[in-house]
Amino acid sequence: MDLKQYDGRCVRLTTAAGEVYEGTVSHCGEEYVFHEYGVEQEALLMNPILFYRDDIAEVVSLEGISGPFGHYAAPYGRLEMQCLAWGTDMIEEVLESEEEEAVLRMLACLQDHVQELSDHAIPGQAPWRRGEEEPEPEEDEESGPVYRADLEEMLQNLLRHGSREAAEKAGELLAALDAVA
Repeated sequence: MDLKQYDGRCVRLTTAAGEVYEGTVSHCGEEYVFHEYGVEQEALLMNPILFYRDDIAEVVSLEGISGPFGHYAAPYGRLEMQCLAWGTDMIEEVLESEEEEAVLRMLACLQDHVQELSDHAIPGQAPWRRGEEEPEPEEDEESGPVYRADLEEMLQNLLRHGSREAAEKAGELLAALDAVA
């Protein structure tokens, strides 16, 4: 499989474990991946997840597909749900990206899970943003906390600097968070 051909394209990526992700990918050459991650194989980055060649079962370009959600099968998918589960840092990776569609998909996911976000968000900022040490995660923990103040700051940044559509969605999400608080 020639992974280079997918650089900068919107794709549906199926992992060897059968998980399906949709999004725009960047090709990462073997030398770069080895230097950055210590793994001797090329990869595709679907921000914020890096998929190594050996973990990819199939990649299909979605560039020619157009439907109610653009190239995508739904308003958001596994990638956004995984970022939500992983917490503040992964949500921030997407919301601060330059890829408009990725930002809008993450905002749609957050909007659909606003009650859950409100119920489980930790007040204030992440400890590392305050210069404190981060608590060690549980050994088998696959999720991370969402810090309310950090999330609100990300949304405020989108209000100030995002596209018109992203700013509108960020404003709606801020209002929804306030309403369920």
